[in-house]
Order: sequence, then C-alpha cells, then structure tokens
Amino acid sequence: MKGSCNCKSISFSTSQQIKAFVNCHCNLCRKMNGSSFSTYVVVPENEFSITGQSLSSFKVSEHATKHFCTRCGTPIFNTNPKLAGLIIIHLGAIDSNLEINPAVNIFCESQLEWVDKISGLKCFEQGLA
Repeated sequence: MKGSCNCKSISFSTSQQIKAFVNCHCNLCRKMNGSSFSTYVVVPENEFSITGQSLSSFKVSEHATKHFCTRCGTPIFNTNPKLAGLIIIHLGAIDSNLEINPAVNIFCESQLEWVDKISGLKCFEQGLA
C-alpha cells in the first residue's frame, strides 16, 4: 500500500497487513480534520516507511498526535500512545486502491445525526458547476 501528500513531498508505503479500517465520529477527529468524520487505516508501525523532509507533527491531545505535510497541509497519519506499535493512516493520503471497506464506526455518540442519511443523496460525477 502506498500513499503521499497532495504536493508529493511526502510519500509512504506499508504492508497490506491492515489491523483496522474505521470511520471515527469523535469530536476531536472532526475538529482536527475539518470533516464530519474521519476514515483511518491502522497498520503496524514496524511495516510503515515514510520519506520526505516536510513532515511535521502536532500533539492534539494526550491521546493523539497528528503528523502532516508542512508544505501542503495534508494529514498523513496519527499516533496514539494507547495504540503503541500502530500507525493510524488517514484514508485520503493513501494512493493505492483498497479492496476492503471500513469495518466499523467508532465514537458514534458524537456522530452527526445526518450522516446515516447521506447514502440517499443525489450524486454527481463532477462538481455542481
């Protein structure tokens, strides 16, 4: 599995040994990623390799450090001391096509009430304009 930031100054690779594939609905993920929920692929840290000079990190809370590109702002992965030995990769940073789907929604007590209804929305192949 390979991935990168939007400007391509950071790239990474990891094995296909996925430990978890989750949608997180917690308030912290919504705030730090600016989205209604975040989707993550969790892999072993010892099978994760990253290259690039523009990687930075910010300790968001005692349980979350966000690692991102300082040039384009793309979130790459998170770490959590409670999940030692694991890398929590932001799905949007993965360039490879995954053959699986998220397996679980977590922190659903914070889930926005309209999220379950989006599958019925009208879809457009391109933007509205």
